Amino acid sequence: MITQQDRKSNTHHIFAAGILSLFTMASSSVLAASVISADPANTWNLIIALLVFAATAGSAVLNIAAIRNWDRNWGLVSGLPLLGLLLWGVIIIAAKQLDAASHALWALEIFAWAMINLIYMVTAMTAKRMFAKRDVEESASS
Repeated sequence: MITQQDRKSNTHHIFAAGILSLFTMASSSVLAASVISADPANTWNLIIALLVFAATAGSAVLNIAAIRNWDRNWGLVSGLPLLGLLLWGVIIIAAKQLDAASHALWALEIFAWAMINLIYMVTAMTAKRMFAKRDVEESASS
């Protein structure tokens, strides 16, 4: 029998796979062009794209772990950046389909999200600890 926890866990895995799939589709033209030609500039493009994906995946994993391990309200707080990433990925993909010259620095945009997300998550973790500590102190003094 599938429990509510199992369903929740599977939903997060599907959500994470969807986000990573969007990035793969958005960068497929860049990666394909880099692999086809052996030009040093294209090799650097491939390296940069892989670094951006690694930083973004690492940053997104932090959110997914928080969603899974924190209670419902804090999980929602940690999930908000993933929704922002999903929305921004859709905007980049749609704009690239309409005009290939748009979002020429998409890798920088995604990397910026990853770095801002890390700052956001450190802030959320600090706030969560402060509230938990305050709750413990209030319950001990009562």
